[in-house]
Amino acid sequence: MEEKKPAEPSAPLEEEEELEFRPWVKWTAVGVAGAVSIGLFLLVHEIGYAQGEEAGFQSAICSGVVHESLNNAASQNVLSFMQLASASNASLQSAAADTDKAFAWIKDTQIRREAEWCLVQALLERRLCKPAEPLLEKLFEAVPRTAEWAFRSLQVADQLAAAQQYQQAAAYYKRAAAGFAENQLQAPRLQALEQLVALVTSSSHGGSTASKNLQGMIKLVQDAGAGAQYLLGILHAYGGELSRCKGDVAGASSQYQAVLKLAPSVKTDNPVWAAALGLAMLENGDAAGAEPLLRQAERNTGNRPSDISARLLALRQLAVIEQQRGHHVTAMALLHRAQGVAEGRVQPKNAFWPCLFDQRGWMHFVVQNYQTALIDFNNAISSTQVPQLLMQPQEGAARCYMELGKPEQALPLLRKCLELRVKYAPADKQSLGRINLLLGQMYDQQGKIAEAGAAYSQAVQNLQGDKPDVVENRRAALLGLAYCQTQNKQWKEAYATWEQVIPLLGEQYDRLEEVRAQMRRIKPFIPAGEAEHLAP
Repeated sequence: MEEKKPAEPSAPLEEEEELEFRPWVKWTAVGVAGAVSIGLFLLVHEIGYAQGEEAGFQSAICSGVVHESLNNAASQNVLSFMQLASASNASLQSAAADTDKAFAWIKDTQIRREAEWCLVQALLERRLCKPAEPLLEKLFEAVPRTAEWAFRSLQVADQLAAAQQYQQAAAYYKRAAAGFAENQLQAPRLQALEQLVALVTSSSHGGSTASKNLQGMIKLVQDAGAGAQYLLGILHAYGGELSRCKGDVAGASSQYQAVLKLAPSVKTDNPVWAAALGLAMLENGDAAGAEPLLRQAERNTGNRPSDISARLLALRQLAVIEQQRGHHVTAMALLHRAQGVAEGRVQPKNAFWPCLFDQRGWMHFVVQNYQTALIDFNNAISSTQVPQLLMQPQEGAARCYMELGKPEQALPLLRKCLELRVKYAPADKQSLGRINLLLGQMYDQQGKIAEAGAAYSQAVQNLQGDKPDVVENRRAALLGLAYCQTQNKQWKEAYATWEQVIPLLGEQYDRLEEVRAQMRRIKPFIPAGEAEHLAP
């Protein structure tokens, strides 16, 4: 039997071989260690970054770095606005034509709107109204209907009016009045309406447009309440002017009476109202009461439409008062002063100009300055195309040509004047009679008896009434007609016409004897059966 060997003792532990791990165990351990290392790094970085950011922010605030940066940005934006004032006209117009490009750097709607408002102001201050108009329309269509924008609309209207863009100004005065009404601001509402009234009453004195505008303004003013009574009075005064241009004497008187009825309830401290009331009182025959009111309005040196309108009206009416007193030089001085006030402030097509030239022309005519009067009448004719404003200066120019011995130049003017009066002022019978009388006299001088007789006949039909000037013109027309009928051997008609002359001669005994002699000469030519009822 084989003998067993004894077991050998184990080697010490430290002398044993190293332990061997499987590969996945080893790489898992490495991964965990790496993750822990990265996590610790990120944690340390985040804590350090946050502490550094806070420290950096506090450092920037304390050092003024942030403030400086913000101020620089704000300064650049402010400078961009300020540069509008120093920019060239071409630059402003270019910006207005394409605001999207000009203000592309502005993202906030409200700030963008303010930038556009600044641009509009810069344009209007330079009287660049046309390029400003599209931007104005766009801007005011988008803005809220606040009190602030109502005041801005009023500001725009004033600037447009100063640039003599009256039609555009009227639209913004109306917008301002509506904005003030919506925000219950009565005082500025009346201020806007006053300027709007001034523009309407300074426009053309003829045509259906003027009457339509008047009615629209009356409705607008009535809606403004009791505080607008003085504006209603101004509109009635303007209505009187319109009626007078149409030859409607009764209608004009009614309008002026409406002004006078409002007087007790309206204070006279407003120069615009004072001018309207003074006009109504003067038309009512109260020159003494009208003069201090007109003087008050004349002293108003403001430049807004209502101020200018009132002052010009006052100067023209004061000239009437001085002319009535026989102070021709003073009256002329007032009218020349009115021209000076209007120069550069009143558009050439405004109704003021033909009215001024016509008034001054008649003042020269009265004192027989026919050549000078003719210059003013021709200026009046060339300054308007409104038929109602052409009639008087045409008559005045024709009279001047007649006095200067130029009937061939007077006749076309009288014919045109008669045509316009028949069409546009048929109610003014006295003026129709006067023009027909002048035409009859001119035809008479030319030996055109048939034409003269027809014109005299029309004059007699229109000249009715007991006013001294009407009686005088009727007598002249009857005498002319009687002579024409006598020359044409219209014996019966001539005899009847001579009879009508007798009551108009009064104590002119020489003329009475001449008329009776004509009647005695004519009577034998009238058939016996027709002459029985004739006066001896």
